Amino acid sequence: MLPGCIDAGTAVTAGAGAMLQDVFEREDVNLAEKNYAAADYLVQQISAFVPKSAPISVQPLTLVAEPEITSELGQKIPEQVGARLMQLGYNVYLDETVPGAVKGVAMTRKEPRFILGGTYETNRRDVPINLRMVNASSGKVVGSFDYVLPRYGELRELSES
Repeated sequence: MLPGCIDAGTAVTAGAGAMLQDVFEREDVNLAEKNYAAADYLVQQISAFVPKSAPISVQPLTLVAEPEITSELGQKIPEQVGARLMQLGYNVYLDETVPGAVKGVAMTRKEPRFILGGTYETNRRDVPINLRMVNASSGKVVGSFDYVLPRYGELRELSES
């Protein structure tokens, strides 16, 4: 390919990356939109390691300062990321005890091959988040994405519950 020329696939990927980056720079974006964008970034890393058919378990994020505490925020973020992964064709399941799980829907219970989880912190202004996709048998991290959400409105309420 000649210097300065790109193919259509590269242009689409570059355009998607630019749009995703914009989501994290704007403070007016809702929580679901940012978490879906985080899932899209994560997929760029895991696609070579995680087959879409592999069972993925979604675990609540833990608060760095108090790992034994799980807030609504710690449940909602991976739930939304998992929902986006499902939209993209991945085999994600939530436990029925997790908010957002579909009650009464029989889920095929296989041992997860991968686990979506991570940590978050809170301070007065924002919420730093670290998402990780881990191979359940080896413990190897196959993808991770760090991002920061402004702590106001819905996010403030969820992080305090």
